[in-house]
Amino acid sequence: MFKMSVFKTTLVATITTMLFGCAAHTQLAKIDSHEWTELTCSGFLTWNECRQEAQAICPHGFYTADHLENWLIQRRVVSVACKT
Repeated sequence: MFKMSVFKTTLVATITTMLFGCAAHTQLAKIDSHEWTELTCSGFLTWNECRQEAQAICPHGFYTADHLENWLIQRRVVSVACKT
């Protein structure tokens, strides 16, 4: 019974992602002691442009959270916080 429930949940999530063209995943919960900035690399930009922008803002490294990608409208958003 448990295996079938997990299968159904995974199947629904996969179909939803395929239909709406969006895939989102969040790393660990945001670290409250850091200031978070939302970066957008939509349209012709790629995740690499978001990483480069994060490196420019945070030369000592950064944490990421709240990755959002919507293939249908070509939207990519990620939250970053600088490491100290």
